[in-house]
Amino acid sequence: MKTLTTVPAHYDGKEIKLDVPFLLEPNTRLLITILERSEDTHQLLVQAAMANSEIAFARVWDNEDDAVYDDL
Repeated sequence: MKTLTTVPAHYDGKEIKLDVPFLLEPNTRLLITILERSEDTHQLLVQAAMANSEIAFARVWDNEDDAVYDDL
């Protein structure tokens, strides 16, 4: 299964620059999402990452194998 990875970035007027180190192979396909210009861009990125993680965390935390710990 292919996964999507969200990486914060910005446009410096000439190029799109990643804000965190991330290894990309040549010809890697990308999806670009343009966020509204805002002083709270960092907060928006954090909220988006948290929202996208909810499904994965639900799978990890809500499973029968760990139910034994629910009563501790």
